[in-house]
Amino acid sequence: MRFIFALIPALVLAACGNPEAETSSEMDHAAPGDTGAQEQGPVSEQATAIDIRASWMRPHPSGRDVTAAYIVLDLSEGSEDLLQSVEIDGAERVELHGHFMTSEGVMQMREIGPQRVSDEGPLVFTPGGRHLMVFGLAPVVEGDTVNGTLNLQNAGAVPVTFEVRSMPPGQVSEY
Repeated sequence: MRFIFALIPALVLAACGNPEAETSSEMDHAAPGDTGAQEQGPVSEQATAIDIRASWMRPHPSGRDVTAAYIVLDLSEGSEDLLQSVEIDGAERVELHGHFMTSEGVMQMREIGPQRVSDEGPLVFTPGGRHLMVFGLAPVVEGDTVNGTLNLQNAGAVPVTFEVRSMPPGQVSEY
């Protein structure tokens, strides 16, 4: 029985991790050791338009109702906006998460607050970094698509479609 309880956190972490090494084009522009949290000051209230790319979600680990989703956001108009929350059709809740190193040298993940999208570079949610934890969603399998909504301070509700896949777009398995 203890083995099962020890296995559950491992499965959740597996949903958030990347099985392959990430290339620099897939990494956020933050410095090494970045926790995924960004300082959040006031965001100017101006019209913005968001470009969405690389929106994808992992298939559910066996027997779990939690998975991870990833996305890259760029501004195509305006200089900054704030991603306040994400909704995914059929999910009980979606949390913005980041990975953090503990003082004991153990990597952990936890919920982070709203994230700034600016003209300084893309806001990247990627395996091993910032990501979206999706709770209470019926199982999805590779090839499915799932609709959602990004809630931004200035741009408002922006529709998004997540493709369910086991690897990031542009990566192929060597197996």
